[in-house]
Amino acid sequence: MELKKLSGEVSRLLSGDVKLKLIVLLGLLGMAIILISQFIDHGGNARSDPPLIANSAELTTDEYIQALEARLQSLISEIDGVGRSRVMVTLESGVQYVYAQEQRRSTDSTRESGEDLAVGGRFSESVEQRFILVDTEFGRREALVLTRLPPRVQGVVIVCEGADNIHVEQKLISVVTTALGIPSTRVSVVKIAFE
Repeated sequence: MELKKLSGEVSRLLSGDVKLKLIVLLGLLGMAIILISQFIDHGGNARSDPPLIANSAELTTDEYIQALEARLQSLISEIDGVGRSRVMVTLESGVQYVYAQEQRRSTDSTRESGEDLAVGGRFSESVEQRFILVDTEFGRREALVLTRLPPRVQGVVIVCEGADNIHVEQKLISVVTTALGIPSTRVSVVKIAFE
């Protein structure tokens, strides 16, 4: 039913002005290209980057740090003037879970009046919070996870050959702060020792 209505609207638009026909056809063509591009494998890059860290909840803290360091190492090694480099990342915390909760709030208020017409009262409020539990496939009940927050980066240390060049240092700090969303005070760039 909706398809007939849609095709009727398209036919009505195509029967009008030439400019309007062209706009509608270009719009339909654009939507078709977007739809088709969702099904085409883009092949990926020839080089292999470390795995994406979007699924940080499945990684241990050490695996997360190693993957993050590898990604940063790969990124900064492509900056002109860096040379040999090493990266170290420290975390403030591991993965944090936010659990679904239900909240019950009850209020109790009473109004009292005395013989001298003085009015007084009591008001009390209680709040009860409980985690929402779900059954797992193994027959256990666990709290429902709303979201997983990735570990927070405490700091990054970059040791590289080009650290004595102020322009290289600024590029490194800019890249790392942008990539990780941390302030520049949490990034240290140091010249590598010669072997």
